[in-house]
This record gives sequence, C-alpha cells and structure tokens, in this order.
Amino acid sequence: MTWSSIEDLVDLSPRVWPGDQREVQPGNLDLFTPMGSGLSGAVFPIRPWESLDRPSPGQYYAYQEPSAHPLKGAPATEPSGGCVYFGGTPRREDFLTLLRLMGVWIHGSNYLVFAEQAQDPQDERYLVQLRVMSRFALGHLFKIKIGDDECRQGLELPELLWRFVEDQQEFWGTGMNAPNLRGAMGGDGDYAKEELCFGLLVENAYWRVFRIWSRAWLVTK
Repeated sequence: MTWSSIEDLVDLSPRVWPGDQREVQPGNLDLFTPMGSGLSGAVFPIRPWESLDRPSPGQYYAYQEPSAHPLKGAPATEPSGGCVYFGGTPRREDFLTLLRLMGVWIHGSNYLVFAEQAQDPQDERYLVQLRVMSRFALGHLFKIKIGDDECRQGLELPELLWRFVEDQQEFWGTGMNAPNLRGAMGGDGDYAKEELCFGLLVENAYWRVFRIWSRAWLVTK
C-alpha cells in the first residue's frame, strides 16, 4: 500500500474474512453498522415499574439505523458519538480531546483494523479510511468469534488514530499546493486547489466500531 504505512504499525484484517462467505463482511467499508446494542426492549423490563410478565413496549436498546439528520441521527442510548470533520493539521492534544469527547476508545490494544483506499476520491469523498472494531463487535455483529491473541495490536487505539493522521499528512501533504491531492475534488489547480482534511465517525459506541478517514476539500482564491 503506497498510500499508507499503517500496515507497518498494526495488523490489517482482510476485506473478506478467511473461510467465511457471509454476505455482509466486516471488511466491507461500503456499509455502516447500526447504533445500539441490538437488545430488544421486549426481551427484558427496562423501567422500574415493569416486570418480566409485561416487558417494555419500547425498543430502547434495539439497533438504530444511521441517519444524516442532525437531531434524529443522535444515538438514543449513548451520550456522545456521531461524525466530525476537521482540518488537516490538528494539534495532538486537541485530537486526543476530540476522541475523548466522542467516546472513541477500546480498552487495551485488542482490536481489528480494516483499511481501504478510494478509487474515485471525488465521488467517494475520501482518500484512505480505516475501520476499527473490537473483537466483541466482530462476534456480536458479524458472528465471527476470535480470541484476544488473534487481534492484539502494538498500539492502543488513540495512538493508532493519531499515527494515521500523521501518516496521511506525510503522504498527501498539508498545504494547498500538495501535488498528490491535485484533482482529488475536481479542482483546476489554479482557482480551486485541494487541501487535506479528515473525518471521524462513531459507528457503534456500545460494541466499539469506529472510522477515521482522510479526505480533501477545495480551497478557492
């Protein structure tokens, strides 16, 4: 992967899981996981006055499909999450604060990483993206069971995400004259030029599924 050295820092998982032909793969980054824990409100009582004989009518902990609506798209069972876009030269301390505010964390260094490069950045709106998930997400959402030793990485999650930012800065450049970004968003190289920026998404806070991606934005005279 000439577009990233992340594979030198962590073990990347394959787009199609070995020996598994399920339709929805954890490495298919065209699809997004729903929010929530996937537990139906009809399975157990939620509120103090409810009993097992009369379970909660609401699907409080069921899955919640992703939504672009700024109000209705908020997670129903988490205080934080969502999607943030930010510039190409964040300070490390600001970036780590952003992770904490959004609830981006996985205990220890046991997680899986899937990576992909855009074939058409202007249409797909990203350059390189990573999906990071806990092994519990792999087991519950995709029914693929693995042990801790099979997903142990050399970096804890915040450090990996910061190293991804640095990696993309080094490859693409950070100024509006970065040659590797030329034309990535349809700029003409004169009036409109591309500059590096990023996106960060909490796909599922409960099961710990996150994404980070590099992208380009148009700077005009």
